[in-house]
Parts: sequence; C-alpha cells; structure tokens
Amino acid sequence: MQIEKLAQLFAKSGTYPVSCYENNSPVRVFQKMFPDDHYSRDLETFLQFQDYTPEQRGADLPWWGKKFFTQQKGFRTMVVAQDSLATDAGSIVLYAHLMPILSSKTEYKEYTDQLGSSRSFFNSWNIVKEQLSDWNMDLDLLYITDAQKVYRKGSWKDRDFDSEKSKELLEAEIKFCDPDLIVLLGASPLHLLVENGKYASIVDQGKPIDVQGKRCVVAPFFIGNGRVQRGFKNRLKISTDVIRSEISSHNPRV
Repeated sequence: MQIEKLAQLFAKSGTYPVSCYENNSPVRVFQKMFPDDHYSRDLETFLQFQDYTPEQRGADLPWWGKKFFTQQKGFRTMVVAQDSLATDAGSIVLYAHLMPILSSKTEYKEYTDQLGSSRSFFNSWNIVKEQLSDWNMDLDLLYITDAQKVYRKGSWKDRDFDSEKSKELLEAEIKFCDPDLIVLLGASPLHLLVENGKYASIVDQGKPIDVQGKRCVVAPFFIGNGRVQRGFKNRLKISTDVIRSEISSHNPRV
C-alpha cells in the first residue's frame, strides 16, 4: 500500500514513464539479476502507476531500504543527493540499489557489463557506500533521492529543471517518508528547500537545522567535484560528527 501511494505521488510529475525502462536499463538489469530483492518487487508495483507518454527528460529513481516502508521499529534516515542528470528514466540514484547486495568490484562489473555501456563508476559508488556506513546509517531503514528531478515540460536539455515542481515533489517526499533525520548533500538540495540557505555557514556551525519540522544535517557532497571544494575534509568531519550524534542519541520510534 505504501509503495502504491509513493508511486501516485511521483506519477504527478511525469518523470518515470514506464515505456523508457528498456531491457538494458539499470532497473531492468537489476530485476533480472536479483528478482527476489525487495526493490525489484517494489518497482513492479511502482512502475504500474507510471503509464504515461514521456513529455520531458526523465530522472533517477529514488531507492529505499527493505524495512523503510514497514512497521519495523528503527531510526529512519532520508538522504537527498544532488540534482538528477540521468539521460532518461531507468536509472537509480547513486546506484543505491546495489549497496546491500554487492561488495566487490567484480560483482559490480558483472552488473554494469549488462547495461550496454563501458563506463564504470565503481570507485565513486564505493565511496558513497563507505560514507553511508561511516555515518552509521542502517541501509534497511534508509531512503535516498535526488534534489531537483523534474524537468520542464517538453525539455530534454541538461539541467533544465522546473525548480518549483522539483521543490514541490521533494517536499511531498519528505512529508510522505516522514524520516527521523534528513541529510542534504551539498548546496543544491539546501537551496531548493531553504530560501537563502547559506551552505558554508550552516555546515561550519555543526548543528542540525529545521526542514519541514524535521531535523536536518547539511553535509558536503562526497564524490565528483564535491571532494575538491574548499574545506571539504574539515566540513565532512563536522557533518559526520553531527550525523553520528543524531543517529546515536535518538530512540528508535515504534
């Protein structure tokens, strides 16, 4: 039932037309390799509600742990990554669907070899996986999504986002997912959600902020250009300390 409601929420944005999910897309390859995984099964339900004609560029799908939308007791975290730059529907944010399953470069390559592309992002993917672990996040109770992911109607141009629609969708995700903690990676999700939010000063203060009534930590985006930004190492340490503290000091909800 929860997955159906989530699917209906996303269907309003038109970013995941099921007709774009071809056999060699990251979604379909994953489903063939791991048909019993919770995400493989959940996506079949999710995509049933995405039956519409593509009208704009697609985006990365969100990913959720196997216990996130259950009644399981535990501390739930939502991570908001950077803006979606997927060329079309069919990919998953940060390839998070592989994190609970794959543990080596060889296993990762077995998956990516079937995608029809010679490009491999194992090193970046592994950095993400290790960072989430370093933050003591429970993958089973984690939800990961991109910030801006709704493109303007009729546009397939890179970064041609409809910022207002993207903001509305992300705020709706937060309300629906009801996490105990939100982690915003970099300035992009912060600027989308918090008007006049000053990334550097918020991170350097080392304190949670309020986003839609939820405790939220702003952290550096730790792959790509994020690693070469001024003060990256120190800011990652500051945010890591805050995230660990938030996770360890809260009693799991029932």
